[in-house]
Amino acid sequence: MKSLLKYPAFNAICVSLFSAFYGYVFIFTAAHYEYQDVLYYIKPTIHGGWFMPAWAHFLELGGHGLIAIALLIATAVLDVLLLTRRRLYDEYHTAILSQCLSAAIMLMILAVAVFYLAVLSVPNGIVEKFTLFISIHWVTVVCSEFAFVLKCRWS
Repeated sequence: MKSLLKYPAFNAICVSLFSAFYGYVFIFTAAHYEYQDVLYYIKPTIHGGWFMPAWAHFLELGGHGLIAIALLIATAVLDVLLLTRRRLYDEYHTAILSQCLSAAIMLMILAVAVFYLAVLSVPNGIVEKFTLFISIHWVTVVCSEFAFVLKCRWS
């Protein structure tokens, strides 16, 4: 695996496939009423603090489509930065990429734990919680790759 990390195009392909999948799902569900019908925290009789109803309202308005567009644009910029690199990454750069990916994995593990606790504490609203979980995961992956690319550009 480490030998593949040397290739900027490999990194671009991986992040692009990841973003394309989530982008498709987010944009597709943002335009469907069936998604809005399964949102739990938009019901006026449900009290879930301040965050979950606000998040559910954001999702009801198709806000996750905006998240997808923003992250797809970020991925496109990231791909341009990766694909315009003319040489392979050396051992130093692959070590940095490994650290960035490790940070993303650690944040993902933390997000899984928080997600699990949120579902255990109140099993209702799973769609809102899972969409929040995936959004955090996606942002973490794109940002960690951006951190790597920017660090390697100026080091």
